[in-house]
Amino acid sequence: MSNLYDELLILNSETDYKTYYINEYCNKEIYTHDGLRVKFRPERFEHAFYESKSRKRKDKSVFSWQRAARMSWIKKALNDTSLTIYAGWDSSKKRYDHTRRVCLVTPDGYVIVLRLADPSTAIFVTAYVIDDPKVEAKIKSSPIIWNPQTERVDSN
Repeated sequence: MSNLYDELLILNSETDYKTYYINEYCNKEIYTHDGLRVKFRPERFEHAFYESKSRKRKDKSVFSWQRAARMSWIKKALNDTSLTIYAGWDSSKKRYDHTRRVCLVTPDGYVIVLRLADPSTAIFVTAYVIDDPKVEAKIKSSPIIWNPQTERVDSN
């Protein structure tokens, strides 16, 4: 893989990262390489760039410098035609969900998750570095590549 994902974004504080996120993502029109508009909401910052002290509590109480340092990769990955895009997994329904689009940047194991709002628009959900090899293996072994034409899981 080229050095497209080598450069990290190093800022001084959580506030600086949030300002960068709002200026570079929330206040701009962002599109994927295949023309899907991606909306970034300021309130998603905490979900995407904080992590839980414990997987069991899922409290999102600790700022993740590791996630934040890769923030500039989001635009790059959304425009990278060489990356495979997978259908997301709906853990509550235990099945793949084509309203979720998962992009995996390797070898760092950086994941970007989008939720389809309508056929031409997606909402940024989160981005993170995989900390468990089983998670990356599960994403890569998915038998389903994301396809926006597939029937929506939540069709009710």
